[in-house]
Amino acid sequence: MYRSIMAIRPDALPTDPAALTEMVLALDVENEKLRGAMQTLKEMIFGKRSERLATLVAEQLALELDDLETGATPPAAKPSDKLRKKARRNIGALPKHLPRCEQVLEPEATACPCCQGQLHKIGEDVSEVLDVIPAMLRVLRTIRPKYGCRGCTDGVVQAKVLPRLIESGMASTALVTHVVVSKFAWYLPLYRQVQILAGQGIHLDRSTLAGWVKRCGLVAQEPL
Repeated sequence: MYRSIMAIRPDALPTDPAALTEMVLALDVENEKLRGAMQTLKEMIFGKRSERLATLVAEQLALELDDLETGATPPAAKPSDKLRKKARRNIGALPKHLPRCEQVLEPEATACPCCQGQLHKIGEDVSEVLDVIPAMLRVLRTIRPKYGCRGCTDGVVQAKVLPRLIESGMASTALVTHVVVSKFAWYLPLYRQVQILAGQGIHLDRSTLAGWVKRCGLVAQEPL
């Protein structure tokens, strides 16, 4: 069998027709093997990940030109045994414990467009989406009415003041707790929290928030 190790010169061609025919057939077989090897390499380099994994076998990694001489053909790509898992999408399975806030979208008109008669409800389409209510600052006003007796001067009744972490401060216990949890549970530094508060029109110094955190720590160390 003829091997195309180097370029064939015209003066090296045999004059016998049978020999020429044998040479052409051998070159055609060799070209077919080369085309198969090229296709395999293209799939390994440019194909999808699953195709590359299917074709990356030890014989192909050790592919040499000697394989063409021995008549070895590259193994065909096999489909992957494990199919890609379908992405898990949470559609229509929102948690049941969350409160539902319903909004009803009524059509602009409930009269029949043909006879102008009154339409009646025959069904409805319901869809649910996950919603969020952003944190909202508010001023909590505590009012303690005083009740007195008209018959004497000592009969005054009033509710006791509710305890707070910072008795004389401007922050409620809920706000101080929010600052502490944001800092230590969600790793939100105090200067970031100051910026968030400033975005809502509340301008506080970082040292003020640091004092709240310190006070919360001191209360946690107090014996019950």
